[in-house]
Parts: sequence; structure tokens; C-alpha cells
Amino acid sequence: GAVATKKGPRSFATHLDEAMLDRVPREIPTYLTAAAGPSVTATARKYCSVCGFASNYNCARCGMKFCSRKCNAVHAETRCLKFTA
Repeated sequence: GAVATKKGPRSFATHLDEAMLDRVPREIPTYLTAAAGPSVTATARKYCSVCGFASNYNCARCGMKFCSRKCNAVHAETRCLKFTA
């Protein structure tokens, strides 16, 4: 049949409908079926809990990461989860 064409921007859902992905054989991956699991070779990333930059240090009280003395001070004042009574 004839498909009505509409000029202008189209939504992502419209593009998926036009691709007729339900007619593609199951053994061929499509946008809806393609998936990737987590990497098995990558190491865990270590970021500062205050600023988000790469961190090399851990808080001795709670274990959260920080990257500098300044971030450690902010962490100790506001974010450290281990409180001593």
C-alpha cells in the first residue's frame, strides 16, 4: 500500500515503525534486539565522590573515594557516612 509521507522532523518511534523490524528474521540483530553485556576485561573505575575526577585515595572511615586534600575536607564535613558517637 501507499504510505503517506509527511515532511519535517520525524520521531524515533516513526523511524522504527517504518523500518518494519517485526519482519526481520530472528537471527539478524536489530536495534530492538541487539544487546551487550558488561565488559569482562575492564577494571572498576575509581572516581572522586566529591568532584567526579579520577581518585587515588579512600576515606579511612567510610571507604568512599576522593582525589585531593580539598575534596577530602569537603567529604569529611558533608558526605562521610561513618559517624563516631
